[in-house]
Amino acid sequence: MYDYGEACPISKATSLLCERWTLQLVREMLLGATRFSDFQKVLPKISPSLLNSRLRLLADNGIIVRKRIPEQRGYEYQLTPAGKSLQPLLTELGKWGIRWVYDGLNDEELDAAQFAHHFSALLDIDGLPSGDTVIQLSFTDVADMPRLFVMIRGDKREVCDENPGHEVDVYLRSTLRTLTEILLGDTSLQAACDNKSLQVLGAPVYTRNLGKWFPISEFAKDNPRAGRKAARSAG
Repeated sequence: MYDYGEACPISKATSLLCERWTLQLVREMLLGATRFSDFQKVLPKISPSLLNSRLRLLADNGIIVRKRIPEQRGYEYQLTPAGKSLQPLLTELGKWGIRWVYDGLNDEELDAAQFAHHFSALLDIDGLPSGDTVIQLSFTDVADMPRLFVMIRGDKREVCDENPGHEVDVYLRSTLRTLTEILLGDTSLQAACDNKSLQVLGAPVYTRNLGKWFPISEFAKDNPRAGRKAARSAG
């Protein structure tokens, strides 16, 4: 960690939290990631050695705790109260970022696994029928990962590379870019459905209530680009 040589609490906090990938790891843990493999899947640009280093840094400073998985090999990483208390800070940082820094997506920033993880974590279970639900995400612009499955069972969510063996309840077919733009508020869900850039197939209980469960980032309402692309698409 960099030592600013100041007693200022901001300097103390940023010396830890502004190390590369540190806040991204906390973000993913707040969204449900707990295992080394989870972090590798949703943060593919961080090397295993750096990932190990950052997890150790967070554990040594009381932000996370490492626990052995009962009756299995390996460990899980859980946020401590200090780690959980970072949620409001990350929320405000995200609002500031989308309002003042974010300027739309470029192709290098699109990642199907990360989108599916965020989609799963943010979707509103209360808008879905009771019981298990399987959602198939079909990406028309991702050759190496054209489909991913989101399984909701009770209050648990899981992203699967293959069909988990249950009937698919609702199919969402679109480009990864469009789905990510909907999530971040660049494109409205209604406009994407109207202009057919998002195709939804399933029982009416899912399709008619799409707006009640489809996940939209809490940062979308602060996105100054919101509505611009929707208006062009609809026009």
